Amino acid sequence: MNQNKLPARDYHARVCNPDDGVVIAITIMQPALEPGEDAPLILQGHGFGGARLQSRNELSIYEQLSGGILPSTEAARRAADAGYFVISFDQRGFGESGGRVEVMDPTIEGEDIRAILDWAEHDMAHRERLARRDGQIMVGGLGLSYGGGFQLIGACVDPRFTAIVPTAAWHDLTYSLAPDNVVKTAWGAALVALGVPTSGVRVDPRLYRALIEALMSPLTGRGLSAPISDWLYNSSPASLYDGTVARDGERVSSAERTTPTVDALLVQGVGDTLFNLNEAAANAQALTDAGNDVHMIAMQYGHSLPFLQDIERIAYQTDATLAWHGETVETAALELAYLDWKLKGIAPDPAFPRCMVVLDDATALTFDTLPTLASGHTTAFDFEGAAATGGIDLLLGLLRRQSLAHLWSLGRGAAANTTRAIVQLIRGRGQADGRDTGLLARLVNALPSDHLDELASGGTFIPLTDIDEGCAIAGLPHAVIDIGGNVRAPIAFLGIGVQRPGVSATLLLNKQVRPIRGSGLHEVELNGVAFRLQPGDTVGLLVYGYHPQYLSSFSPIGGHVDVSGRIDLPIVDVD
Repeated sequence: MNQNKLPARDYHARVCNPDDGVVIAITIMQPALEPGEDAPLILQGHGFGGARLQSRNELSIYEQLSGGILPSTEAARRAADAGYFVISFDQRGFGESGGRVEVMDPTIEGEDIRAILDWAEHDMAHRERLARRDGQIMVGGLGLSYGGGFQLIGACVDPRFTAIVPTAAWHDLTYSLAPDNVVKTAWGAALVALGVPTSGVRVDPRLYRALIEALMSPLTGRGLSAPISDWLYNSSPASLYDGTVARDGERVSSAERTTPTVDALLVQGVGDTLFNLNEAAANAQALTDAGNDVHMIAMQYGHSLPFLQDIERIAYQTDATLAWHGETVETAALELAYLDWKLKGIAPDPAFPRCMVVLDDATALTFDTLPTLASGHTTAFDFEGAAATGGIDLLLGLLRRQSLAHLWSLGRGAAANTTRAIVQLIRGRGQADGRDTGLLARLVNALPSDHLDELASGGTFIPLTDIDEGCAIAGLPHAVIDIGGNVRAPIAFLGIGVQRPGVSATLLLNKQVRPIRGSGLHEVELNGVAFRLQPGDTVGLLVYGYHPQYLSSFSPIGGHVDVSGRIDLPIVDVD
C-alpha cells in the first residue's frame, strides 16, 4: 500500500515514440493524494492548431483566442484538483512536439498515444499511485475536436482507455469534409489557416492538396481524388469500426482495425457545421453495437464559421452550460461527473440520460435513442419544387429577389450592429479579455447569418407542414429525393427551414446543409437539427443551388434543378 502523502504539482516531460523517434511534449498535473490513495489517469488533447495546457492554472491557446473556457479543457483542469493524474500533450506537429501533423493516423498519432500511456505506466513519477482495475491502469479521455478525435482513435489502438468524453469529434472525415464528395471549402481553408502557422508548416502535404482540389472543383466537376479520400477515411474512427482500410478507392479488410471496448459520453453540437450531429450518432451506434455503454449529449453549438453563423466566440462556439433536469449545469462539471462515474464508481445523481438534446438555454429533451427514421420517431411529408443552380442564373435570381428597400434595411441594421460593437470595444477595459473577444465576434456577424443565407444562397423554400401547437424538431431527418432539371451534373444543397410570422428571413435550422451530387434518385440522411417550433411556424425543405459553407463547390453552369420525393422529419413533443 502507498503510505506517503502525495503533493499536487505540475511539471513537463518528453515522451519518445519508439516507432519513429518523434518526441511528444507533455504536461503532467499530479493530484494531491492521501496515504494509501490512488488515482486514475486522464489524457487530454487540444484542438487542431492548438497546444497543450502548460499547467492547471492557465488557459489554453484556444481559450485565450476565443474569449472563454472550453468545457473539456476546464474539466481537465478540475480533474487535476479532484484526484486524477492528468496528462495534457502537444499533438504531433503542434506546440513543442516533433514530427509533422498526420491528421490522426492510427498508425502514427495512434502510436504517439500508446507511447504516452506506456510512459505513464512505466516511467512517470509515482506511477505506483495509478488506479488499476483487473491489473490494468484506468485511463479516461478529454478533448475537443482534434482532441476528441484522438480519444476515438486512441481507444481503438490502446485497450487501456476505460472511458472517453470526445467533444465535437468526427466519425468519417470523408463525410465531415466532403459529403457526397462536395467539399466544404470554407472549412478546408479554415483548417489550413489554423494548422499551418501553429505547426510551423509541419503538415502532411495532402492537406494542401485537398484544399487545392476543392478550390478547383467548379473546373474539374468533381470533389476530392481517390488518394485524398482514402487518406481521410483511414484517419477516421469509421475505418476502425468497419475493420477496413481504403486503398486505391477500395475498402480492404484489416484484422488490425477493430471497434474498441470503451464506454463513452459523446458531446456534439447540433449547430456544428464541421462535425455535425450525424457523426456522433454514427459513433454512438458503432460503439453500442460493440457492447459499450454509450451516452450522448447534443448541445446547441460547436465548430462555427464567422459570417456564416451568428457567434459569440471567435473559435469554438461550445456550450459552457447545459440545461440539465430543470437546472443549469456547467458542461465541464458534467464531463467530469461522467468520468467520476466510470473511473471512480461515483454514481451520478441524477443519472445520465441515454440521449439528451438541448433545444435552448432552458430546455433539454431526453430520449432512449436519438429520433431517426430507424427509431420510428419521424413523420413523413411529400415535396416537390425547383431551385436555381450556380452561375449567372443564380446571381440574377438573387438580384431580382432583393428589393432596394430590403437591402437598405439590412445595411442599416448591419451598420447599427457594427456601431454598437465598436462603441463597446472603445468603452472597454484597457486589457483585452474574453468579453472583448466576444464583441469582436459580434462585430464579424453584424449582418445576421439568416439574412446572409438569403443574400448569398438564394434558397428555395418548399413548405412541408404548418405548426399549430408547441413542439420541436429534434434528430436526424431522412429524405428520398429525385433530382432532375436542365443541368448535366447538378449539385443541390438541402436544409430544413422555418418561416415564422414576424421574421423576415427564412430560418435555416442550425445552419445545417447537406449537399447531393448528381441527378437521379437519392436516399440520404440529412444533417441533424434541434429547434423549438411555435404555433404559426411553417416547416419546409430549403433547396439551394449554392451555399457559402461550400464556397467553391457548386455547379458552374447556370440552370435549375427539379426536386421531388419524401422527407421524414423527427417532430417530437416538448414537455
